[in-house]
Amino acid sequence: MSACLPETATHAVEPPSELLHGLALRPPDAAWDGSRYRGSRLDSVRLDDARAQAGVVAVVRREHFAGVVAVTPLHARQALASLAPAWRGAGRPAYAGPPAAATAPVAEREYLWQPAEAGASARVAAWCLDGRLTLWLPPDASALRALIRRELAALFDWPEQAVDVVAWPSGAAARAAHALDLLDAAADAALLSEAVARPVCVASRVGEPATLVLREADPAAGPALCSPQPWAMRPSLARLLARSGPAPASGQATVLGETPAPAQAPSHALLHASVDELNAAQVFAGESLWHERALAAGEDPVGWRLRHLDDARGRELARQVVEQAAMDASVAPRDGLLRGSGFATAQVRCQAEDGAEHMVWSAWVAEVAIQPATGRIEVTRVVAGHDSQDLRPAQGASTRLAITRQQPERLADARRLIAGPAAFDDWRAAAPLAPAATSDALATPAPTPPEAVRAGRLDLDGVATLPAAAAIANAIEDATGVRLRQAPFDAGQLRLALADRRAAQRGVLRRGWGWLAAGAAGLAALATTMWPLKPALPLTAGPDPTLYSAQAIERGRLVAAAGDCVACHTAPGGARNAGGLALDTPFGVIYTTNITPDPQTGIGRWSFAAFERAMRHGVHQDGRQLYPAFPYTAYAKLSDADMQALYGYLMSQPAVAATPPRTELGFPFNLRPLLAGWNLLFHDPKPFTPDPSRDAAWNRGAYLVEGVGHCAACHSPRNALGAEKGGLAYLAGGQAEGWNAPALNRLASGERAWSGEELYHYLRTGYSPRHGVAAGPMAPVIHGLAELPDSDLRAIVTYLTALPGQVRPATPPAPATGAAIAAASSRAAASADADSASIAVDAETTRTLRRASGERIYQNACAVCHEPGSGPTLFGAKPLLAQNTNLHAASPDNLVQVILHGIQAPADDALGYMPGFGDSLDDRQIGDLIDYLRARFAPEEKAWPVDTTTIGRLRQHAPPQ
Repeated sequence: MSACLPETATHAVEPPSELLHGLALRPPDAAWDGSRYRGSRLDSVRLDDARAQAGVVAVVRREHFAGVVAVTPLHARQALASLAPAWRGAGRPAYAGPPAAATAPVAEREYLWQPAEAGASARVAAWCLDGRLTLWLPPDASALRALIRRELAALFDWPEQAVDVVAWPSGAAARAAHALDLLDAAADAALLSEAVARPVCVASRVGEPATLVLREADPAAGPALCSPQPWAMRPSLARLLARSGPAPASGQATVLGETPAPAQAPSHALLHASVDELNAAQVFAGESLWHERALAAGEDPVGWRLRHLDDARGRELARQVVEQAAMDASVAPRDGLLRGSGFATAQVRCQAEDGAEHMVWSAWVAEVAIQPATGRIEVTRVVAGHDSQDLRPAQGASTRLAITRQQPERLADARRLIAGPAAFDDWRAAAPLAPAATSDALATPAPTPPEAVRAGRLDLDGVATLPAAAAIANAIEDATGVRLRQAPFDAGQLRLALADRRAAQRGVLRRGWGWLAAGAAGLAALATTMWPLKPALPLTAGPDPTLYSAQAIERGRLVAAAGDCVACHTAPGGARNAGGLALDTPFGVIYTTNITPDPQTGIGRWSFAAFERAMRHGVHQDGRQLYPAFPYTAYAKLSDADMQALYGYLMSQPAVAATPPRTELGFPFNLRPLLAGWNLLFHDPKPFTPDPSRDAAWNRGAYLVEGVGHCAACHSPRNALGAEKGGLAYLAGGQAEGWNAPALNRLASGERAWSGEELYHYLRTGYSPRHGVAAGPMAPVIHGLAELPDSDLRAIVTYLTALPGQVRPATPPAPATGAAIAAASSRAAASADADSASIAVDAETTRTLRRASGERIYQNACAVCHEPGSGPTLFGAKPLLAQNTNLHAASPDNLVQVILHGIQAPADDALGYMPGFGDSLDDRQIGDLIDYLRARFAPEEKAWPVDTTTIGRLRQHAPPQ
């Protein structure tokens, strides 16, 4: 396998227009020992149930592989959910991570490599017919062509010539998909296409990056590495599941040197790591180990490493890189920063198209500057070199030996290895490139510039950047004396290490005066908050939107999307964000305001100070207290950077002159100064503070849910004064616009628990086959979430599924007293008379008649779309009512809302629409219908009381048209 010699991209060809859509089951516990599959086995699966679903073309099972082919992705998801697989062997423990410090040998060094971020989802398509396979990959995946062709040939036991891989122009993702995600999708598509002999499209699933672990093999011997994981790029899941027997990898790490030997273990969870990541992990660990051993021996690390380079050409390249770095060195400014430099090198074995092996060398010197108080790491200079002399048959150059210093792309590559300390407010905004710098060639230059080489045979990112992580780690230790053994590097971890060192050196400082000053500041802030009359802030001419960069405005757009500003600040039929939407609250109707930059009716003349005060403290520019229907209690948690970006985005949008209706609440709620006391009791204006005991994904999810997403506004119960309840009641369920917002604090527990994947797909598409379709106020929330990257949605899932919600216990019956028992006996005797028996018969007869009426209504109005396994899907998805969350809820309110008003604005157009029946069914008929639906599709649940008064009340909550 070549990690550095991709085949050239093939011509772009569109696949057939009539594509089918496929999905395959994933085992709950997939494991591989480097040779054989050791994970969960498929015990049983309901193939007939899936075949009976509308839109299904085929259901496929081979050994432990099962999948579906359908006419649309939604039909495929619905059919896959109906398979109801039963797995055996689930729950096998995977590698648990590095040992605890208390049990790890003192001399053992362990290095962890975590890919910086997951890839994106992308589409692949396959057409298998008459012993040949054509596969369409995104055009940016051309480097994987040889690997995937080899994998598919192994899947079918075909020669590689029987597999043709072409580029699919429209199949590219916004961000490159991960190699293994594409590998799995390609194998799934190939197997499913073979079953139907028609072209099948499969969307790659975004897998979780695996932490790659490398250890020092033997401290008494020379630098050598071992791994507790199979050290190879794994086979596709389809090959592991569909075929028995050995399943070797299609590719493995190609870094020169002894391949790390995996520890003896029965199996390990499947690594989600490409060949490039395996190579990068090995170079990071090996070159860091050389540096540590040199320091332990009292040697200069650079000189030590150069002496131990066996290859003459590799040693010459490294020497020239080190000399160039020394020539360019300048006196470091005295700015209080810790500065250091580090060296690393890599030698990679590559394979050309003719099968011959070649070598590529790369060497780096990186310089860093570190802020000791914050741990902030800045890569200030890079001197990098690569030598690809043996690649002349592939790239048409006699020699390629070049040294570049401070090349912008190399600096950008290096900076991507540093995880910022404020990951909770990272919106994936594009980072500006470093300033342009010079490039000096110290040997015979190639006849083509680096850009042409990049577009040709030599993948510079796969080879030339391999030493980057180790060079930076060595530079950090040179500057601080702290060794970071996990990449990408966490500035927060470095800050804590430096803080511990400073504390040990100077002892614990007495901070008595500091506490006194903090107390005085707190009292002053309390007095400011309690004062009910707030001053007006001066109006301005408005900001110049050109002061905000495109990246800042894009960041603000994502903040606004996550906060779903447009849903509340847009009236039915009105302009975006021009206000006027009526919010029905227990205290009266509140109208939303115009937040466009119109200078007269909007916020166009608001300063940033006025905007921030409204967002954090709930105070209008003119000094009025804002009602907490505007969720400033959540928006206060925004970081300063996100607040600025949101302000810039809103001020860059089109101005709309529109004056919304004035909010006029009854006494005493019309006395806005009283809200100062409300804020004192229930509002904390401090921005979000990440929890250092939690990982970045959890903190990011908490920031989105608690802050800009303001989920508690609907999903938490409120007290008598309208404040959200906290503690165990946080996200325990609430109400919004006549809908019951379900509890979010126990999603991962209970009989109808959500899996992480189910919740992710619901947030991404607005649909879960096991739970239903997003409707009512949740549909526009899905519209906003659609703008966010997958990493944000997965962070939300991480946070929500970790919440410590408690299931409310059923109320136990009160203990019976002697008098109560006697009274009950008398009542039991009296109930034996004929009149009571007649009443019981009448009640049963009424229930039977009601359910017969409900069944007739269902057959006439609902069955055509919702009856399992009958007929086509007419309007979009065909939700299975037996699995719908609303039919299993404690209250029928949400089901009544959907029956009355339908789903006129679905979360995703592909889900289709549902007509409302409020004009054709009266309250009694709707009561009969929901009674029948509950009895048929949720028979284990207690029957709902048929309350036509509630149905009449819900008629008044028609969604805006």
